[in-house]
Amino acid sequence: MDINKISSDGWLSFIGSMIGAVATVISILIAIRMNNKQIKQQSIKSIRPYHDALKKSLPSYDSIMTQSDYLDEEDNLLGGSVTVEGRLSILEKYLNDDERTNELLEYKIERHKKYIEYWNKANSNIEEFINSGFYNAVKSACNGEVIKCYYDFVVAFHNEHFYSGPIIDTDLLRINLSRLFEAIKKAEKI
Repeated sequence: MDINKISSDGWLSFIGSMIGAVATVISILIAIRMNNKQIKQQSIKSIRPYHDALKKSLPSYDSIMTQSDYLDEEDNLLGGSVTVEGRLSILEKYLNDDERTNELLEYKIERHKKYIEYWNKANSNIEEFINSGFYNAVKSACNGEVIKCYYDFVVAFHNEHFYSGPIIDTDLLRINLSRLFEAIKKAEKI
């Protein structure tokens, strides 16, 4: 077939067909992109309850407290093998041994009692969540970075309670909690 023998109507028909084919390809690509975006939005909506459950099991950012907030090297109670309850007994013994009132020691005892109450409640929420059947579903549904950040916080939270050294302080727990929130935010990003 000689290209010179194609009529102008033939060329117009050919060009029209090509434009139609390109328009069809573009509309298909747009539809695929929109469909993928809808799928991603549905995925985010389905994962959000799992993320919310993770967040609800943890203490709030502002309520986080550690023993290093009020105990210091002078007390000689940071770190070591003394239990939290043992630290309270030692602080009360220090207060009883001192004849005069010691406002700083009274403050530390009061803060330590609040800490014990805070930690028991927060740990109860974490343990209840981890021991629930829903926790396995959360681990399966959430991405690895979210679960890793959750474990990082929980491990630091428990280490602070049982070790209570100056290494694990409120800032470290808040940083770990912030990393978890950032991982969740990133996982929910469209």
